[in-house]
Amino acid sequence: MTHELTSHSTGFQAHCLAEAVRLKESGWGPLEDTAEVRRAIANGGSSEERLLFRAQLLAQREGWATAYQHLRQVLRWLLPLVLLLAVVAGLSAVWGVLGVGSTINIITALVGLVGLNVLTLLFWLASFFMAKDSAKPGSLLGKLSLKLLARVARGEANTLVLGAGVNVVARHKLGRWVSGLVSHTFWVWATLVAILALLWALSARRYGFGWETTLLSDGSFVVLVESLGSVPRWLGFDVPSAELIRLSNGLNPLTVADQRVWSSWLLGCLVCYGLLPRVLAWVVSALVMRYRLRHLQLDRQLPGWVEQQERLFPVHVKVGVDAEAPADYVAAVQPTVFIPPSPSDTVCVVAVEYPSDRPWPPHILPTGWVDAGVVDTRAEREQLLQRLLQQSPDYLVVVCDAGQTPDRGVVAWLGELSSYGRYCAVVLQLEPDGMVQPERLEAWRNRLGAAGFKAEQVHINVQSLFPSSLTYE
Repeated sequence: MTHELTSHSTGFQAHCLAEAVRLKESGWGPLEDTAEVRRAIANGGSSEERLLFRAQLLAQREGWATAYQHLRQVLRWLLPLVLLLAVVAGLSAVWGVLGVGSTINIITALVGLVGLNVLTLLFWLASFFMAKDSAKPGSLLGKLSLKLLARVARGEANTLVLGAGVNVVARHKLGRWVSGLVSHTFWVWATLVAILALLWALSARRYGFGWETTLLSDGSFVVLVESLGSVPRWLGFDVPSAELIRLSNGLNPLTVADQRVWSSWLLGCLVCYGLLPRVLAWVVSALVMRYRLRHLQLDRQLPGWVEQQERLFPVHVKVGVDAEAPADYVAAVQPTVFIPPSPSDTVCVVAVEYPSDRPWPPHILPTGWVDAGVVDTRAEREQLLQRLLQQSPDYLVVVCDAGQTPDRGVVAWLGELSSYGRYCAVVLQLEPDGMVQPERLEAWRNRLGAAGFKAEQVHINVQSLFPSSLTYE
């Protein structure tokens, strides 16, 4: 319901729905938004805040807010899938290193455990210098996530909202950071799983360590191992001495203490070059994303926004509905379940298209119900809308003459009024003798149903709404 919207919401959801409205109106023409524009003007705020609020109202009405929540739920399900893939990747890396034989090739093990991790991190860092930021994720995981989301997001509403979200990401240069968050999350979990699996394997079984080469000298390995071990040494991990490195050529037996040194070195390299850089990159990406999402701004020069700004800051405001809606338009009502009012609820009763020769109200109203009278002229409609904007009643009860023909203009007016209360009921008041043509009632029900009113929102006579718990003056 529109009353649940935040008056000055400026987050990603608000901008995504606003972009969806802009794309729809740019491609298919402006939406009917008389009520939404009036409420945005009454809500106040800056030009951007009014544009966003109008878009939220339209998105709620057209079902795009529901599509956004659906896509958001799909994204929530993607996170466990990414974590599951990370667990599989971490276990597979450890199995590839330890699964065959009892001797671990030092360099091969290190490359197998952190090589792809480091390589993808370098590619992500290089993307900041190689190409312009775009909405398309740069990482493989980001691309797969977007493709999976696009496959799930079928239907016009889902496709429109997804495209709008991609546009917002591209316009605010969030592509690399979104891609980075997905990639960093994957590799952090994969590396953690690999560390835990490696610790368990080294604790449960005795492994030997060694290096083998045909072309390189033992001095090359001494330099390589000592260089890689310089950072882990700062964190307290053991680093093999030059003598131990030379002895670990596969031709000399090593003591248990020597194997422990190599185990510590391998774990230290995995932590320092696999885990910590990814954690740091994840934190930076999250902070940048948080900052930019808090400072999103509309580009009000884009097609669709320029035309709306004058309407949202008018010199003269048109109110009410004085003509029938076009033949191809049916007022849309946000679906709701009508619940009978309680004594503590604020209820406003108003008559629309009500005969002047009948008494109003037709029955004594319950205590606390507000009688807004009969509304017919433009001035009366303007006064009613201003009153509803100020009071925001819980319930709005609109009484109509069941004997009249329900034209499109009246139904459009009812649809607009329905957005001003948490619940809205339409009462088809019968004639004093209780008689009415059945085809008229059927026409009312059909036209109201086409506009989005549910059957439980349409009542016959006002007293059908009165719960027995209410008191009367």
